[in-house]
Amino acid sequence: MKKRCLVSLVPLALLAAAHALAATPTAESPFFLRQNNSANSGNHATGDLIVWGIQNVKPPADNPSAYVYGTSGICPWGKTCDSFATDPDWLKQRLFERDWTLLPHQYYASRPYDPALTGNWRLLLATNASFSGAISLTTPTLGNVGAMPFVSSMTISGAGLTPTISWTLPATTPDGIDQMRIRVQDTSHPVTVESRAGAAYSFQQADLIWQSPVLGSTSFTLPEGVLQYGTSYAISIDLAHTRTSGIFAGTVDSRSSSYFDFTPINPATLPAGVSNIALPTLAPVPTTSGLLAGPVYSFNVADVGPDHVTFIDPVVATGFSYATGAGDPRFKAVQVASNVGDGLYEVWTWTGSGWQQSATGLAAGASFDFTANGFAAGVDRFQIRGIEASANVNAFDVTGFVTGLSFVSTGNFTGTMQAITTAVPEPATYCLWLAGVGALLSWGRRRT
Repeated sequence: MKKRCLVSLVPLALLAAAHALAATPTAESPFFLRQNNSANSGNHATGDLIVWGIQNVKPPADNPSAYVYGTSGICPWGKTCDSFATDPDWLKQRLFERDWTLLPHQYYASRPYDPALTGNWRLLLATNASFSGAISLTTPTLGNVGAMPFVSSMTISGAGLTPTISWTLPATTPDGIDQMRIRVQDTSHPVTVESRAGAAYSFQQADLIWQSPVLGSTSFTLPEGVLQYGTSYAISIDLAHTRTSGIFAGTVDSRSSSYFDFTPINPATLPAGVSNIALPTLAPVPTTSGLLAGPVYSFNVADVGPDHVTFIDPVVATGFSYATGAGDPRFKAVQVASNVGDGLYEVWTWTGSGWQQSATGLAAGASFDFTANGFAAGVDRFQIRGIEASANVNAFDVTGFVTGLSFVSTGNFTGTMQAITTAVPEPATYCLWLAGVGALLSWGRRRT
């Protein structure tokens, strides 16, 4: 009768000594966590996931150029397992090598959360595809830790290289928040993630370049030297719960990552008269399905009025919708400051039952005055359309498109903007790829 496999947690130093003569790879810090990712452009799988692996994997000292193959397996709860090589009850999954700038030589895997897969994962690392003489390690268990929710909203202020990011914590969490961090990933210079175990496969993923220390407040200003002009980033607010006992005490067992995209704006590249750009508050999009509406961006700008233009920087796709908030003055005019695609746009207004085109060929830098074109009292909503797919405007970049607004009277602007996007059905659930090409949502194979 087979018995459920129980793999002991052997200290890594002893493992290294035991395998020293076999010239096997070295590694440290196995991990296993429940990860909750919002929609993102870094090619990370979204939704409620389990993620496991090991850090700092290196080939043996006597063969430093060798490729390290990685695979993993788990005996699901309710199964009985014996031989790892021959027993089909083992669930096996190859490990991918990810060489992030901040965490180089990481080997990892992920899949949708399954409570039957929360025990120890067995990790095998070797310099050959047959895994003969492999080093064998195990991850911590995950247990019944809950999924960490996303932050309620994120606000970014300052369009330069040192923006300030603020967020609102969720009202409740299943296990408490032990850590808060901000992490920055470079989407302009992705890394290649690959596995040669089984059929060789690789894909591109944003490069993790920086993370904050553990934070004690819900607002943080990025320091100088993290961001550069001409580079696009995916920035996440991470909330984490950590283990409290055992040899893995202090390591993360549940984390959420709430993403938004940010491209620093160099003031020297802005049109004359464009300054003091108001950046939005946004909520992370927590879906893995292809039925994804454009993200909603909310503003809270004081002292707007008819005598000056307020520039805001929402995200666009093929277009975007504006609406005033309760008690806000109505829109008087709109000026599109950014020149993308052919630089010509359409203005659409609301009839009370549907949208009608009110202007076409509106050039970048030009204004459309609603009060002079049949709307003497201004409008409480409108749309800008006509952004070509070839313009490659990222639907999730909070600095993707600068627009100027004026209002019929003084007051505050607390309205919203929502990107107009088109969702393309994915070939397989679990594989979200939010490409910025034309701000269309395309779908392909993904890993977290």
